[in-house]
Amino acid sequence: MNLHEHIRNILREETKMNPLLRRRLHLIDNEVESRIGTIYTPQNICRFESAEELLDVITDAVIDSMYFNYFSGLNDDGRLWNEMYQDMADYIKNKYGKSIMVYYQNNCEN
Repeated sequence: MNLHEHIRNILREETKMNPLLRRRLHLIDNEVESRIGTIYTPQNICRFESAEELLDVITDAVIDSMYFNYFSGLNDDGRLWNEMYQDMADYIKNKYGKSIMVYYQNNCEN
């Protein structure tokens, strides 16, 4: 895939994302980076069975935090929240998935 196609794909993904969520992407980034720097440190991530499990745990924790801090007014059984939940999970996995996998492998698979 060339650079232009990659940019078009990113723009397409971001434009289909809910504007309430799109405005808070930097907060998701802050949550992920903060958790990796303070909670999920190299000393304690090896308790997870795999890098995928670590990624799932971080994703769930960040989404829970985002809900309680910014989206608690939404019905958590509603269609809007379900779409935003999936968008956040996709965003985290696409942006941080590889780096979290490498982080786990570098610290736990020696």
